[in-house]
Amino acid sequence: MSNRLDRFERRIQRRHRLQNIFRPRLRDRANPFEVYDEEAFKRRFHLAKRTVLFVFELVKTDLSAPVRRGASIPPLHQVLIALNFYATGSFQIPVGDNLTVCQATVSNVIRRVSRAIAKMSRRFIRFPTHAEAPLVREQFFQTGGFPGVVGAIDCTLIKINSPGGNDAELYRCRKQYFALNVQAICDANLCFTNIVARWFGSAHDARIFDNSLVKERIITGQSPGMLLGDAGYGLDHYLMVPLRNPVTPAQRRKRLDLFEADRTDPTEMIEQEPSTNSTIRGRAKQSEIIQTHFTN
Repeated sequence: MSNRLDRFERRIQRRHRLQNIFRPRLRDRANPFEVYDEEAFKRRFHLAKRTVLFVFELVKTDLSAPVRRGASIPPLHQVLIALNFYATGSFQIPVGDNLTVCQATVSNVIRRVSRAIAKMSRRFIRFPTHAEAPLVREQFFQTGGFPGVVGAIDCTLIKINSPGGNDAELYRCRKQYFALNVQAICDANLCFTNIVARWFGSAHDARIFDNSLVKERIITGQSPGMLLGDAGYGLDHYLMVPLRNPVTPAQRRKRLDLFEADRTDPTEMIEQEPSTNSTIRGRAKQSEIIQTHFTN
């Protein structure tokens, strides 16, 4: 009887010892949310984890459609595949290797996610209304001393492969590669309010603006305020551009004031190389005086 009790006690003690042994939690290597900490995650996807989850909630319905054959990829995994491709600019094969899918799947996922995100553009990219314009003008004035401005405008070259055909050379830009010349307008918080992404790379910035709907809406009064552009645009009552050669003392004084002010100015941000992020390249040089208001 005592032997049986001894064996029972030894089994209980062994069970307690096993329960106290540290067992590391196994993580799913295909789930970047578990594998990477916040900093490593952002380096690979250029977005924080909570931002990715926000994007996922917006597009998950469009990514949940059943597939005709094989196993479907979870919508969150599809978003991560597309974001990794956007962020790294890598080839599709290494993107697929990192996230355990084949190249053909990466190609299909990028197309599907891109279309789902593009469908949300009207929700987030919109020009200020007459009710919103006073706040936007105040923000621009506080940022760089620009009065009456509701948007900073510029264009950026998005590199593409040659489209082929008789018109292929129209897409060759001034930097001698094939590109789209994309017009973007942002507010003082560097949020896009208008994008035109259908012009070939050789088109001039001013030509794109002259043929845009936003110019017509500003001229006819449907959209409020004026825009701030660089020297590539022409001066008009709805568009302020830099004064290249200040002559009068007042012009030089204002140029110096702007140069010494905060240089985080919104228009140069538009020409930056896109990375999702990427916002828009540089801010309008505050060291240059604006013709429309400071000519005396």
